[in-house]
Amino acid sequence: MESREAIKRRMLKEGFSIIGEYDDPPHESFPSHDHPGDQLLVVLKGSVEVIINGKISILKPGGEIYTSAKTIHDLKIGPDGCSYIEGERSTSR
Repeated sequence: MESREAIKRRMLKEGFSIIGEYDDPPHESFPSHDHPGDQLLVVLKGSVEVIINGKISILKPGGEIYTSAKTIHDLKIGPDGCSYIEGERSTSR
């Protein structure tokens, strides 16, 4: 798995200008929402369930998911919590 620094460098290189690290507690839920820009989420520790258009993806360490701007999605943090890096890039280029 890439290091935190390598993930952030890759995100910057790919145009993600808003980059944050998050540690969410077990079973935290983020109901249907979207973001104004494209988003990339990379799991460092734990797991997260991502639901897009009814399709469920379970991400574990090293797993990542890309969502285009304004894509409606849900997140459900796994039983051990989840640490991840999330990047967002503007679509107004």
